[in-house]
Order: sequence, then structure tokens, then C-alpha cells
Amino acid sequence: MTTYDHKNIDVTPTWIAAVLWLGVAIVVVSFLALVGVLIYYFTGVTPAVWLFWLALLAFPTGFILILVALVGNIMVRRRRQRS
Repeated sequence: MTTYDHKNIDVTPTWIAAVLWLGVAIVVVSFLALVGVLIYYFTGVTPAVWLFWLALLAFPTGFILILVALVGNIMVRRRRQRS
């Protein structure tokens, strides 16, 4: 075995890491927007429409990106096991 191996199992491809971190960041932002909407409601103020939509739509988008990273990681591992 060489010291520099391109098919190192421990190395995650960059696109998977980027999609994963993007999904996690979107979910965190959406969670903060949800907390903001709840704070507005508890104080009796109507929240901004963009904050409501960010809390509503960013959660599924972030989780879909996380699932794409998971499926991509599974595909890469299976491909490495076959070779």
C-alpha cells in the first residue's frame, strides 16, 4: 500500500461535506427564525412575513440537503467496498 492513497475510506468527498454543512446551517437558521416567531407571538406582536416563511420553508430544505449528504455518503462507501 502506498503512503498516498486516493481511495482513503476516512476522507469524505468535498461535495458531501459542503452539502452537509449547508443543510445544517439552513436548519439552524430556520430554528432561530422559529424561535423568533414564537417570541413575537408570546409578546403579542405579529411577526414579519419573511421570518414566518423562513421558519416554515427552511426546515424541510435543510433536512433534504442533510438526507442528500447521507445518501451520497452511502453511495461513496458502497462504491469503495466494491473496489
